[in-house]
Amino acid sequence: MSDDADDVAAKEAAALFKIHGVDQRSPSLTFEHAALGDGVVVAVRQDGSTSRSFLPGTSTVIWPCAYTLADILCDATAAWRRTREEEECASVVGGVDGDAAAIDAATDGAVTPHTVVVELGAGLGLAGLACAALGAKRVAITDATTAAAERNVRASGLENATVHELWWRRAGWRRRRGRGAAAAPATADESKSKSKSESESESESESDVDEEPEGTPTAAEVAEALLKTLPGGEAPHMIIGSDVCYSQSRGEMQMLADTMSALAAPGRTKIFVVFEDRGDCCWGTLNHFWVAAEKAGLEGDPTPVDELKTRAGEGRHNDSERLLLTLTKRASV
Repeated sequence: MSDDADDVAAKEAAALFKIHGVDQRSPSLTFEHAALGDGVVVAVRQDGSTSRSFLPGTSTVIWPCAYTLADILCDATAAWRRTREEEECASVVGGVDGDAAAIDAATDGAVTPHTVVVELGAGLGLAGLACAALGAKRVAITDATTAAAERNVRASGLENATVHELWWRRAGWRRRRGRGAAAAPATADESKSKSKSESESESESESDVDEEPEGTPTAAEVAEALLKTLPGGEAPHMIIGSDVCYSQSRGEMQMLADTMSALAAPGRTKIFVVFEDRGDCCWGTLNHFWVAAEKAGLEGDPTPVDELKTRAGEGRHNDSERLLLTLTKRASV
């Protein structure tokens, strides 16, 4: 077999090993960018479908959006650094005007030594860890299931990254009896009264169920608890998320937008979300998100980011369309 044929065969084998253009089977993956510094690598461990720790419906594996978001934030940080002389950085970023500089930098997605970041639906925490490696003051990495992110944060040794449980979704599907290790057993009376429709709904995915269990905190309550853990109890400079809009319901998108709004502050917080068209009702979900964002007092625009897919490196190759959604909170909210 010729060298060209060998090369083609190798590429075909690599493509078959990937899902949505990303290796979701290897036990660990890495992210590198010049803005992180020489030799600095963000490494994450993942649990693919063949792992005992794999959780269906959650991000125990990496997705292209995470790499794209990390690239965007690193690019912005590198550009922000280039526009400032070392003397200016010493007097502004490191001095009394550090918070103001962080607010200004966040407009473009740049991370400074004073930047505070919240990542929603973090999964493995790749984008949040990239922000921490860029030197952010604090990065709060959040998800409903935190084990994977906690493991990666511990392994990173980054003391400016913390992990928090934050449940923004109307996720009755996981709290329903009979689902998950922590689910409580149903009583005899409850079992008898269970309807056929309820039984059928147990086979639905998280995207099909839009029930809010009794006692689920509001978005404001969830945000208040997290804000208390941030420096000064203030709103973050940036809220980031990757692959948080895919095939969820209108109600789930409203909860996401409400949580973003509750965490954000007008004139201070910039929101960055990377969306990928995975072909499974994603555009409908994206429409749900924009409607929900308007109701939550958020405004913004989508920007295509397909050019990032041409870069070399893990996780950056994918034929699906990707958008960067940038939002801010209206002052009147």
